[in-house]
Amino acid sequence: MEKPLLGSSSSGVQEEEEINISRSNSNSNEGRERKKKAAIAYQKRSDAIAYGDRFQKAAALVDLAEDGIGLPEQVLSDTRFEHAAKYYFFFIRFDILWTLNLFALVVLNFFEKPLWCARYTTHSCNERDYYFLGQLPYLTKVEALVYEGTTLIILMIQTIFPIAYEGWDLYWKNLINKLKVVCLFILVADLLVYALYLSPVAIYSLPLRISPYIRIVFFILNMRELRGVAVTLSGMVGMYLNILFLGLLFLLFSSWIAYIIFEDTQQGVALFDSYGATLYQMFVLFTTANNPDVWIPAYKDSRWYSLFFILYVLLGVYFLTNLILAVVYDSFKEQLVKQVAGMDYMRKSILEKAFSLVDIHKHGYLNKEQSIRLFEELNTYRSLPKISGEDFELIFDELDSSDDFKINMDEFYDLCNAIALRFQKEPAPSWFEYYPSFYHAHSIEAFKKFVRGPTFEYIIAAILLLNLAAVIIETTLDIEDNSGQKAWQGVEFVFGWIYVVEMALKIFASGFDNYWTEGQNRFDFVVTWIIGKQ
Repeated sequence: MEKPLLGSSSSGVQEEEEINISRSNSNSNEGRERKKKAAIAYQKRSDAIAYGDRFQKAAALVDLAEDGIGLPEQVLSDTRFEHAAKYYFFFIRFDILWTLNLFALVVLNFFEKPLWCARYTTHSCNERDYYFLGQLPYLTKVEALVYEGTTLIILMIQTIFPIAYEGWDLYWKNLINKLKVVCLFILVADLLVYALYLSPVAIYSLPLRISPYIRIVFFILNMRELRGVAVTLSGMVGMYLNILFLGLLFLLFSSWIAYIIFEDTQQGVALFDSYGATLYQMFVLFTTANNPDVWIPAYKDSRWYSLFFILYVLLGVYFLTNLILAVVYDSFKEQLVKQVAGMDYMRKSILEKAFSLVDIHKHGYLNKEQSIRLFEELNTYRSLPKISGEDFELIFDELDSSDDFKINMDEFYDLCNAIALRFQKEPAPSWFEYYPSFYHAHSIEAFKKFVRGPTFEYIIAAILLLNLAAVIIETTLDIEDNSGQKAWQGVEFVFGWIYVVEMALKIFASGFDNYWTEGQNRFDFVVTWIIGKQ
């Protein structure tokens, strides 16, 4: 049976422990010991928030906040928070599926045959020597429909499911969700029209499909980094249009002056014979691509004419372009500040929720016993030192800047900042943890320590150097058409399997989740699989 989030009622040992924690200092240690014996250690934050006690929930929320992950603010303040959190964490467990599906949507643009291919019967689109469309094979009509339909069903689930934890009203208040639903309807409608077009009845002509463009929009809307860039750029549009108008006004006015000044000169006859031609030449001069060729005729007529062009280049290139750069940079920085402020606000909202879970009596502060218990639960996610109660009293006094033996909300913020900066995250449990007798054996622990150590990295670096030498020898023999090349190809094949073994050992020693957190490991993983496929 699930426990209520705010602890208004509970049963058995859990209720007794909640009361013991809030009693006097003399009984707090005893209550805490009983709590530690009865509580279940949840390795996953989602399980702790959904099923743990209030301290476990608070510790999981603190760790979420420091990782920059958060629930919608309205969900945090809602009475159905525990119910919504279960759906939220169930949803993000499929992040890898949602991400792969989004990439599959984009990749489809390269494998579906363009519609205009059907209008040309002389040469097929498969004749790549005639149509320069790349070497990727095209899907058949049926294959393309099945591929697109499958990805679209997954995309519909990804788009609609957040209603389960956000609620209908909150879901429709989010502009991003509205854009996703609109794009989803366009994709479905476009697929239906395309299916009718492929059928023997109904539609006989289809000039274009809009789905390939909407897929890119959907990809941007669902990728947080790309969406952040798009929001930043959209926030800069107003300022960018202003500075663009200023540059355009400068160009139009300078071109008009040049057209009037050089109307009856050799410059006017050769290059500035109309206002349109003058505007074009002055625009090119703004980029300095035709400088000084464009004003050589005027220079031949009079050396003084060169002052106009020199002044134009000075104002345009060295003043106006720097002004544009400064304004765009300032606007970009302002948008970044807004994003950081939004992330900080989200973090504070989650920390406030964690604080309120521990402070069930709404005192507005945490006492020493509550703080100790919260730190004990944080050990599940952060590598906090195992300290005694006496040592914690000294740390508590140091953190208690107000000297009132209490940690208020502001001090709680500082405390969480210290945790994020000073203590590393606890590594995620490996899949092999299900076999502790084997995975934690003395010999296996020594082997894992060796794989994580520098000696193993030195060995791999030496193998990479040997592989480089083998590649150089093999390519040299290939150029010389030497039969010894085949033997060296076999050597390279062996090196490829060595890298597969290295990847497997690192995953075994650290667990896949920890292995995947490092960018270099991701790169090695992809490259190793590509080498293995070849």
